Amino acid sequence: MKGYKITNCAQDKRIGVVGNSREEVFTKGCQKLKLDAVNVTMMTLDGTVIDDEEYFQLLPAQTLFIFRLNGETFETGADLVYNVLAAVNNDTLKTSIKIKSFMDENIKEKIRILSSVLDIDHNKQINLTSCSLRSKDPEWFQDLDTRAKTKEEFMFKRCQERIRSYMYKTKTDMIKSDFYIQHKKCRQYLDEVYKQFSELLTKNKYHGYYFDRSNPNCLCDKTGTFTCEGAWNQSICSYERGTGHKINPYQNRECRIIFSTWNLDHWVERSRSVIPALFEASVMASEVGCSINMNYFYDLLFTTVNLKLVHIVCHDKGQHISAKCDPNLYLKNKQTINNYVNNHLKSDFFGNKKISNIN
Repeated sequence: MKGYKITNCAQDKRIGVVGNSREEVFTKGCQKLKLDAVNVTMMTLDGTVIDDEEYFQLLPAQTLFIFRLNGETFETGADLVYNVLAAVNNDTLKTSIKIKSFMDENIKEKIRILSSVLDIDHNKQINLTSCSLRSKDPEWFQDLDTRAKTKEEFMFKRCQERIRSYMYKTKTDMIKSDFYIQHKKCRQYLDEVYKQFSELLTKNKYHGYYFDRSNPNCLCDKTGTFTCEGAWNQSICSYERGTGHKINPYQNRECRIIFSTWNLDHWVERSRSVIPALFEASVMASEVGCSINMNYFYDLLFTTVNLKLVHIVCHDKGQHISAKCDPNLYLKNKQTINNYVNNHLKSDFFGNKKISNIN
């Protein structure tokens, strides 16, 4: 049995609870906070909704959960950035009485401006940036509920959390869909490929090395500096006079917090494109008795084959119209795909129309 912390949206009090399951912690939390469970959503401080038991079990002890009533708002990561920068006596923030209201209106612009005014003792930060141990730079670890002893270990785990969230969101979207519920034969293929996803992710340690500067396959340089890769439809980041957004979360606590607003963005969108493509692949696989090409979809969902690290300003949440899955790669055997396309008309389970010529 593990212990956790709970609070309401106002965050005016924190209460400790213990439990073995998400349901147990949720029930106790609602009781202690005197909230109507029917109208409550349990989430982490970054806004991740906790509605999956498997994901809950992966969270460490002492994780803080927000119990939000429908219609309520709570302090976001961007608000936290403002408070942190104000706490370090940044002159720009202290003298600008309008900045808080401005930031509330436009989070992307807010982050861009805050990033540009981070001007802390440069020489001191260079020395601390190279430090890894918690004992050498304790301020960097301030307010973190983690057992990590080094910055690299913490960043590794933080990246794992992001990739793990993609896995559970994909599972949730799949099993709650009408397609999954209605088509038993296809469901078997989807369950099998998801099992393979889980096994390979475990083997690859959920690609936590993307944020670990000590790993040769990380997305940063040896000092820990990350560079924005630009919006989904751009080859490079064009901001900051063409030099692109850059940040080193290993530098200090403030940069670590700001980096949490950066995104690993799916070029081919996970929910709009990859999951529907998985459904189509399961139809094809069930018709010809061939396995789904797990590696293709794994790369699209969890690796930098399809993930771009982007600053919040470059994270375009609109539809990625031109980024599509390739039906020729849906199944393991390419010849099987060609035979299927040439000899069948595939039912579209998402409507009444028929889809042909999917090449």
